[in-house]
Amino acid sequence: MGLRRAGRTVGSARGSYVVALAVLVVALLLTAVIYRLTLNTEAGAHQARFTLYAEEVVNTIDARFARYEAVLDSGAGLFISNGGKVSRAEWQSFTDTMSLDSKYPGISTFQYLAYVPAADLPRFLAATRADGAPDFKLAPEEQHGFYCPITFVAPQSTLKFLQGFNPCHLDLNLGVLYDARDNGNLTLSEPLDLKDVDNKTHRGVVAARPLYRKGADVSGPAARRAALYGWLAETLPMDRVVANRVSPTGLDMDVRIVDTGLQGAQALVYDNGEGSLEEDTHWWSRFARYRSTYSTGIVVGGRHWRLEFSEQPTVAWIAVLIVLAGIMVSVPVTLLVLNLGLTRSRALRLAERMTESLREQEQMLSSITGNISDGIYRSTPDKGMIYANEALARMFGYTSTAELMNVAGPILYANPRRRQELTQLLDDHGQYRNEEVEYQRKDGTRFYAINSANTVKDENGEPIYFDGVISDITERKRAEAQVYQLAHYDSLTGLPNRSLLRDRLGQAMNDARRRGAKLAVMYLDLDRFKTVNDSLGHETGDKLLKAVSMRLRECMRDSDTISRQGGDEFLLILRDVSDAPAVAHVAEKIQESVAKSVRIGEYELHITPSIGISMFPDDADDIDELIRNADAAMYHAKERGRFNFQFFTPEMNIRAYERLSLEGSLRHGIERGEFHLNYQPQVDLRTGRIMGVEALLRWNRAGYESVPPSVFVPVLESSGMIGHVGEWVLREACRQNREWQNQGLPALPMAVNLSAIQFNRRNMADTISAILAETGLAPNCLELEFTESAVMHDSREVANIIGRLDDLGVQLALDDFGTGYSSLSYLRRFHLDKIKIDQSFVRDIDLDVDDAAIVTAIIGMARNLKVMAVAEGVETRAQCEFLRSHGCDGMQGYLFSKPLSADDFADLLKSGRTLTL
Repeated sequence: MGLRRAGRTVGSARGSYVVALAVLVVALLLTAVIYRLTLNTEAGAHQARFTLYAEEVVNTIDARFARYEAVLDSGAGLFISNGGKVSRAEWQSFTDTMSLDSKYPGISTFQYLAYVPAADLPRFLAATRADGAPDFKLAPEEQHGFYCPITFVAPQSTLKFLQGFNPCHLDLNLGVLYDARDNGNLTLSEPLDLKDVDNKTHRGVVAARPLYRKGADVSGPAARRAALYGWLAETLPMDRVVANRVSPTGLDMDVRIVDTGLQGAQALVYDNGEGSLEEDTHWWSRFARYRSTYSTGIVVGGRHWRLEFSEQPTVAWIAVLIVLAGIMVSVPVTLLVLNLGLTRSRALRLAERMTESLREQEQMLSSITGNISDGIYRSTPDKGMIYANEALARMFGYTSTAELMNVAGPILYANPRRRQELTQLLDDHGQYRNEEVEYQRKDGTRFYAINSANTVKDENGEPIYFDGVISDITERKRAEAQVYQLAHYDSLTGLPNRSLLRDRLGQAMNDARRRGAKLAVMYLDLDRFKTVNDSLGHETGDKLLKAVSMRLRECMRDSDTISRQGGDEFLLILRDVSDAPAVAHVAEKIQESVAKSVRIGEYELHITPSIGISMFPDDADDIDELIRNADAAMYHAKERGRFNFQFFTPEMNIRAYERLSLEGSLRHGIERGEFHLNYQPQVDLRTGRIMGVEALLRWNRAGYESVPPSVFVPVLESSGMIGHVGEWVLREACRQNREWQNQGLPALPMAVNLSAIQFNRRNMADTISAILAETGLAPNCLELEFTESAVMHDSREVANIIGRLDDLGVQLALDDFGTGYSSLSYLRRFHLDKIKIDQSFVRDIDLDVDDAAIVTAIIGMARNLKVMAVAEGVETRAQCEFLRSHGCDGMQGYLFSKPLSADDFADLLKSGRTLTL
């Protein structure tokens, strides 16, 4: 009995140990499964977040280079709009407006390098020194066939010492200048070591954009070299370009950028750490650590870059805790089972403790998954979602995971077909990674997310369930949309910008080629818009541009495109047009709409458009040529008196070239002193004596006959040179008048014409006061003539300018009266001394009844307002007699004298000759 009892005891004990060992093995296996699931889930979620942020860094770097390119395009626009001639003051104003330090911190320097052939070097140095840089010199000064000195630089305050530096012939790896010159595009250099003002070295690149003469042939490298006159360049230290984008909370990210076109150390563009993309083979990494990596490529300025992202291995503490917890739970459970087998009395307590331990383990796992910000789920092929964490329920707008799991799967998708596509991926490949999906929340709102999932199969290869991670990327999508908006649309009007316009025009031309259709390009420029900006301020000008943009939208179809090219220029694409008359009808509609008065604050403004039109394929089969032809037609419209539209003809290109040539000759003429003044007397019709003189600008163009003012004065005004030339005319006229007086000749008022641009400058009164003081001329011996267009805005600012001029004691005359914005309000509100009757009314005064009536009315009006009336262009005795008999005060014209040189006019005064009455 004792032996059998002992055998049963031993057998029972052996069975208890076997059961306990089995429990231990099962518990450890369960722990291993939970550990591996947790490690994979955490690693997958972390990789998803890491990938999202890495892609955000890539998008940010790409967007920043797009903004740096926009800075170069804006600078190129400055040079193009000024005909390639930009003064140091204009450059300073432009770069100050750009606010490079605050808006573009990645740009270390922004510079203009002039292309100077050796033969032009002396002229270039003289012009640069005269333009506010008297100490400008070339360094190095070795003799070469050409030079590319840094002429302008920003920021000016810290980088002025770079002016004059000539990098083209030094071994500075600046072949980017030559590459940009030959390919005509934005070009990036190979990686360089750049030194800042503190002599610190930064790894970075140089971006260059060539500048070609407007209208020049740039169809090939040889033509581009011939058309080159300079470069715009930016130095871009990569640590500034990538600044603040690689250290998000909780991510220790290493970023490495490599130029794939180079080898070895020279290929390195940027590296912020010592991380690498090689796999970590340490046994600890395989057990409880994971690391995230990402690699992609981008093209910037013709360079192919590979961006590599990695992070140091991360310890999966949650997985470690699960292992430790599993071991801690498994051992007590095993001991409990063993005790249960050895002692029946402890069986119930063992079961209770085991149940409690399992419940605690489940709660711990639930807490772990509940604290992850990404959504985690498990679903089965037949029962749908069987597990979801709280983050996923919040993401879909449900109050609990139970409520979410009761929702049918297709309802969660904005497009149910997308769910079918993802299911098919699981069926075909067993997994999918980083699939972008648009989901639908409980309240119907939509959001974008990245979904990754994999299939768990049984031993027969049949799917048991699917595990997945969902990360919300709605904010990232919104940021991408904002970047696209900034890159392709004008910030003021919301219209497409140059970049998007060229893309749409290319698409429209391709579509028209396929279908054998036509399209039209309209180049629209607002007449005298600069006068609005100068007189009423840029804020009023911006509001006017917005109003014009709205009116253009109302005139166009949805299939057409309206683009703001910059300033007051707009480009319009009309698709599917039948013929020129149909396009003309649209142009007339636009003119009528834009020309209507606009109320902005206290001002009622009138603005008119000049429109140039080119047709595809009749006028051009190339984007640039089509736009250029429309531009030429627009300039022809302005030459025809503005406020009209013109279709392109080949002869217009010739006129455009002649205008550019004339503008260049004007600039050279100013430098060479080819301008001089002639003087025409004004005669008192009551006494016949000379009562005044008008200074008239003349240009003796080298190698040509004298150019009429009607030809070159509009070019001076449109090119911005009128300010410089006009100030010279004022100073020279006052100096000459004072010299005549010093010779003992009578003190006569000297009449000088002011352009609208000059008149609306706020410092005009100060400039005139300084010239009077400099020349010693009495204020009452200066008469300022301005046209009605100069005071077209009856504003407080105009009244203030006239009031300040009146306070100086100079005389004021309204020129060409009756040809512009004639209004009695000018005569009533402003203190004027003289009205000049335009010669177009005087020419046929003795033949045309209407002209005679107009002149008679102007003379009577002047007499009632106690203002002198002086007629221009009097050439016949009949004209003179008519004016004198109707009470006109004075006359000016060839009947008495043509315009004379200073010496001849002095002789006329000395002779005492008078008009025979």
